[in-house]
Amino acid sequence: MAPTRQLAEKAKAIITGQGREDVDIFVASNGRRDIIECARTLARKGAKIIISRKGTQQIVEETTDLKVVGLNNTLTDYLRMLKNWGLHTPGLIAFFTYDPLSEEVLEMCEMLDIQVKNYIFKTFEDCWDCVRAAMADGAVVGIGGAWTDPISKELGFPHITVENSEDTIVVALNMAEQIRRIQHEEAEKQAAIKTRMETYQAVLDFTHDAIMSIDDQCRVQVLNPVAERIMGCKASESIGKPVDQVLPNTMLPDVLRSGQKQTNQMMQIGKMLTNTNRIPIVVDHQIRGVVATFQDIKQLQNTEQKIRLKLHEKGLVAKYSFGDIVGESRTIRNTIQIARSYASSQAAVLIHGETGTGKELFAQSIHTASDRRDGPFVAINCAAVSNNLLESELFGYEAGAFTGASKNGREGLFELAHGGTIFLDEIGEIPRETQVELLRVLQEKEVRRVGGNRVIPVDVRIITATNKDLIQETMEGHFREDLYYRLNVLDLELPPLRERGDDVRILGLQHFRRLCGGTATPEQERRYLDMLAQVQGYAWYGNIRELQNFTERVHILLQNDTEINSVMTEIMRRRTNGTPLERKWPGDEESQERKALIAALQNYPDSMEEAARSLGCSRQTLWRRMKKYGISRP
Repeated sequence: MAPTRQLAEKAKAIITGQGREDVDIFVASNGRRDIIECARTLARKGAKIIISRKGTQQIVEETTDLKVVGLNNTLTDYLRMLKNWGLHTPGLIAFFTYDPLSEEVLEMCEMLDIQVKNYIFKTFEDCWDCVRAAMADGAVVGIGGAWTDPISKELGFPHITVENSEDTIVVALNMAEQIRRIQHEEAEKQAAIKTRMETYQAVLDFTHDAIMSIDDQCRVQVLNPVAERIMGCKASESIGKPVDQVLPNTMLPDVLRSGQKQTNQMMQIGKMLTNTNRIPIVVDHQIRGVVATFQDIKQLQNTEQKIRLKLHEKGLVAKYSFGDIVGESRTIRNTIQIARSYASSQAAVLIHGETGTGKELFAQSIHTASDRRDGPFVAINCAAVSNNLLESELFGYEAGAFTGASKNGREGLFELAHGGTIFLDEIGEIPRETQVELLRVLQEKEVRRVGGNRVIPVDVRIITATNKDLIQETMEGHFREDLYYRLNVLDLELPPLRERGDDVRILGLQHFRRLCGGTATPEQERRYLDMLAQVQGYAWYGNIRELQNFTERVHILLQNDTEINSVMTEIMRRRTNGTPLERKWPGDEESQERKALIAALQNYPDSMEEAARSLGCSRQTLWRRMKKYGISRP
C-alpha cells in the first residue's frame, strides 16, 4: 500500500523485474479513512501481508488482523535527499517522522554540520502541530512523508518528501516473503494439529471403551461419553476436579506416583465389573498424567460369545486341545511333546499316521496351543471331495465360474481360514492340477478364485495329514516333490494303537464309560475289560476308531445281555486275515476289494458310516477306495 503514485510505480517496476506474481500494488493517499477502507477490502479478498510506510502500518495494524511490514528509510535514503537539497544550505532542517530518527542519521547530520530537529507524530492530526512547531522554530525546510507534505503546502512551508530507495523496497519484499513462508508452515502445523485433535476426539467419542485421564495434579482432564455413561457423571462438571471426587478408588494416583502401568485389572464401578488398564503419560521422561480405559466385562463376554457362535455355525473352530488326547504310553507322550513344540511355530506341519490314529485331533490341538487360537480352524478331507470340486472348495469361485455355481460366487476355505489354520486331511489324494494351485498359495500367500482374475492375500497356517508314503508317491510321480517339501517342514508321526501298550485299555474303558453315560457299574466295566483282554495282541488296524467300534458293539450286546462270542470270533478272524482294506487281498486283489465295497454299499445304502464299519475301515478310507474304483453310492 503506497501513499503516493510515485512510490507505487517504483515498487511495480521492481516487482515486475523480479518476475513475481504474488504481490499486488494499491495506492491509498486520501488520509486515514482511505487507508482503513483499502486495508479491510484487501483482508476480505484474502491478502496475508501488507507492505507500507510507517504511518500506514500503524493504521492497518490497528484496524485489521493483517501482518504489516514497514518500509524503513535507510541512512542512504536521507543522505541522497540532503544532497539533492544542498548539504551546506544554512538554517534549521525539520525532520517529520513517525518514529524517532535513528542515531546514525543524527550522527551523520552532526558530522556534516547540519542543524536538525526531529518532530515526531503518531496520527494524521499530529502532523499539523509538528509543521506549525517547525515553522515557529524558524526551520527553513521540512523533510517528511506523504502525510506532512500536503499540510506543509497548505501552510506555505517548504517540504521535501523522502522517497524509499530500491534497496529498501527489495528488503521489505524479502522480509514479507519470509514471513509468508513462516505463516504457511505454521498454518500447515496448525492444520495437522487440528486434524490430529479431531481424530483423537472422534476416537474418544465413538470408541466402545470408557476413557478417563488425569494430569499430574490428579485432576480429571478427559472423560469420554462412554465413561460418562458408566460413571453416571458429566464431563462438563467433572473436568478439573480431583479424580477421587469423580470416581473413588480409581488407583490412578498410585500409577501417577509409581509410573508403573497396570493392565487387565478388575474394577467395580457401581454395579458394573470392568476390565481396566491404567497407563502413565510420560513426556520428556516426566510423568505428566495417567490415562485409564474401562471395558464392561459382561459386554466383552457377550461379544466373545457371539463371535464364537458365528464361528461354530460355520464350523470354523477347533474343539480339541492336547488335554483331550488320552494315553499314558511313552510313545504318545513323546508325540504330544513334539506336537506342542510345533504349536509355537508358523511353519507347515505334515502329520503321518494310519487311519484312526487321531490326525485331526492333533491338528486341532496344535492350532489351539498356537498364537492363532483365536482365529478360525478350517478342516477338509481331500478324499471326500471329487476332484472337479476340490479346487473350488479350497480357493473359492467367482459368479458364473462353472455350471451350477452360485450367482454371487463363494469364498474358498483358504479365505475362511485367514488369520487361523487350515487342515487338509488325506493330502495325498489331491489331483496334480490342484497340487500346482496349492503350491502357488504356499509360495505367494495369496489365492485366486476359480474363474477370477484378482488375487486375495491370505494369512493361513497349513497343517496336512496323510496315511500314504508321500516319498513313494513323489517317486512314482503322483505327488509333486516341491509341494511335498513345502508341506513337510515339520513332520509329526502318530503311533498306531498297537504300539501304545496299555493305552488300548485306557481308551477303550473311557469310551465304554462315555457310552454308558457315566453310569457304568463295576460289573459292566469288569465284563468289558474281560472281553478286551481276550483280544489282547490284536493289531487294531483301524486304530482308535476300530477300538471305538468294537467297544460300541460290546456295549450294545451287554445292554441286551446278548451272547458276545460272535463278536470275539469276528475279531479273531480279522487277526488272521489282516486288515480288510489296508492289506492286500488274496487272489485277484482289486476284483475282490471292489466286490466287497459294492456289497457293503448295497447292504447299507443309507449309511456310509455303517458300510465303512462293516468293512472295518473309516468313512474316509471308504470314500478313497470308491474314488479309486469309480464306484458311486447306490
